[in-house]
Amino acid sequence: MHKDFYASGFLYHPTTKQILLHQKPSQDGTPAWSLIGGIGLPSETAEAVFKRVVYELTRIKLNLKYILPVYTYYNKDIDKNAFLSYAHVEVLHDVKNKTDLTFGWFTTKQVFKLPLTPQTRHDITVAQRVIDSHMRKSLGQQTLE
Repeated sequence: MHKDFYASGFLYHPTTKQILLHQKPSQDGTPAWSLIGGIGLPSETAEAVFKRVVYELTRIKLNLKYILPVYTYYNKDIDKNAFLSYAHVEVLHDVKNKTDLTFGWFTTKQVFKLPLTPQTRHDITVAQRVIDSHMRKSLGQQTLE
């Protein structure tokens, strides 16, 4: 794994089709909702980084086998390779807000009404397509995979 990368994603509850995002203060004072993510350590995989950061921020323990990749791209805003994943969770965890972070579960319809950066909006759109494709595949329907 490249030593300097960023891994992010969200938790996905398939029963309610909700995703967990967080809101943190921004540099310009306008808070936006975003994916959960962090910088990878040299010995970590993207999935391990996502698992670690989710635990650090929420105290939710994820199983690596339920963390699914979405896509990888170069993020020019942070000058790093970025890995996007999502994790299936069976429980809508009640995540306690930290001093500078607020967490919330949202449906896709709700998500796109939130203040999001263009990159976060794009990442969630692509991830939703991947989730929909996995769902169709699990039902035996044709997919583009």
